[in-house]
Amino acid sequence: MKISILFSAIILCSFTAAAQAADDLPSFWDDSALNLKVRSALIKMDPNDVSLDTPFGPAVNSLLEAQVEQEGELNQSGSALWLHFESAYLYDVIGFDLGFQGAVKHAKEDQSSKLIIASQDDDGYSRLSSARVKLRYGNEELFAKGYYGRYSAADETDYLMDESDDGYGLSTHYQDFALSYDVVSASAAKTESDLQDRATDEQTISFAYSSDFGKANITREMTEDVLTNDSISVASGIPLSFLGLPVATESIRDYLLIAQLDYATESQDALPSAELNQYEIMLATKLGGVTLAASYNQAGKDGGADVANIVDKALINAYDLPDQTTLSYALSIDGAMISAPGLSVSVVYFDSKNIDMAAAPLVYQLTGDKSFSEVLVDTKYSFPEDSFLHGLMVRSIFGTETNQANVSGYGLYAEYNRSF
Repeated sequence: MKISILFSAIILCSFTAAAQAADDLPSFWDDSALNLKVRSALIKMDPNDVSLDTPFGPAVNSLLEAQVEQEGELNQSGSALWLHFESAYLYDVIGFDLGFQGAVKHAKEDQSSKLIIASQDDDGYSRLSSARVKLRYGNEELFAKGYYGRYSAADETDYLMDESDDGYGLSTHYQDFALSYDVVSASAAKTESDLQDRATDEQTISFAYSSDFGKANITREMTEDVLTNDSISVASGIPLSFLGLPVATESIRDYLLIAQLDYATESQDALPSAELNQYEIMLATKLGGVTLAASYNQAGKDGGADVANIVDKALINAYDLPDQTTLSYALSIDGAMISAPGLSVSVVYFDSKNIDMAAAPLVYQLTGDKSFSEVLVDTKYSFPEDSFLHGLMVRSIFGTETNQANVSGYGLYAEYNRSF
């Protein structure tokens, strides 16, 4: 699908509808939004003490150590601009989204193939990240939605740009429930300018529930002749006042006991006998401006299936190796409780063990440990609304680990967000 054709269709549909519905235009524009994001980032990681002891002798050990140091060392920086216009629904029926993302590389002073900030070959890259028509029909309690075109979730990411997908989707919503079907036919990764057509469409069916009592999601992702991933996520909480803690009525939502379960299984056509599955159980308590959480994450005997709740925050390692068990402990502090509104600090400790080294990928067998730990410290500060710097957020992330490469590293971010 050529983007110029889609772009023309979006403009034609939108302005034709607008011309026929002049009375609805004021509310249409009032409910639409133009979101601006400008971000700069620096990522730096260093292997501190790479010492390998393989059965292949000193010469091979030295070669592997040099490769681990080269892959593990990151020193990249860049800046990006995101513009995303999200329209309301004209006559509560038709709308459109348009988005642009572009990034420039300031420096890439490493030889790693890991692309955190910028693409390997280009000094800059950009793309039309969103260009889709969307439809809605129904009332507030029961309605259906559909879309066609290119879109980006524009989620928070440690990269300069986000992924973009091209496809279509349909969904039905009733009160707290939603059933959706999405098809992706082309995608662009976070460090790519151009969307690449998929050999086979990726299809996703999802059933979701969300209310004040909790949330649940059951999803199946399918790529024919490639893989199928089934996942379920359930989370709920109860006010601590129900357990006898004296809490003022207006603060009930600030004192909670929370539980979450995530489970997924994946089957790959190329590895029909592989048992790829993973689950994570999390318990957390929110005590005003302090949140304490702990989780148990277990990967299957042949590897994980992309389940990551607390472990998704890790800066250095992935946690989906065969039989890998990871205990995570997190502490989050809201600066408002210490007279520093806009400040948040999170500390996470990961304790990983029981990796089946014989079933792990060969590279990890040679360069990884059966057990290791990782520590992450994430600090953010958002300037308050009464400041002339309102919309600016600065962030620092620091991580260190005890795996064989003993990597330590940090990320520095400055991000400006405004909505018009």
